[in-house]
Amino acid sequence: MVILMLFQIPSIEEMIPIIIAVCLLLGDILILKLGLAITKAQEKTDFKWVAGSFGIQFGVIFFISTPMILGGWTGQLAEGPPILLIILTVIFCAFIDLNIINILHKVGMVRSLIIVILILGPITYAMSLLGSNLGALVG
Repeated sequence: MVILMLFQIPSIEEMIPIIIAVCLLLGDILILKLGLAITKAQEKTDFKWVAGSFGIQFGVIFFISTPMILGGWTGQLAEGPPILLIILTVIFCAFIDLNIINILHKVGMVRSLIIVILILGPITYAMSLLGSNLGALVG
């Protein structure tokens, strides 16, 4: 019986938030590339480096957000995480993201802040969608 449950395909209604999150993340890569062009970054601006940089940023943000996602899956945060925890996590992730962009692309802190402001909205919304819907697909 357990094996049959592993191979069940979720309905399209359950997959729509995941599809939207993936589209947001792909669009965020393009926004990062645009932000690097706007700030006139000199190093590592080809698409391979931009995609790798975004992968590193997303991985770090996902790692930082993992306790909240796991708390939601286990039922400890049944009504969702407290808003203060979400705000502090977003601020901490933005700070880490700012430093990653500055280290990888060497654009300076002010220009890195411009790029972080551009990509913060879509990546936060995508992480919210992933966090709230992955548990429903797994459990």
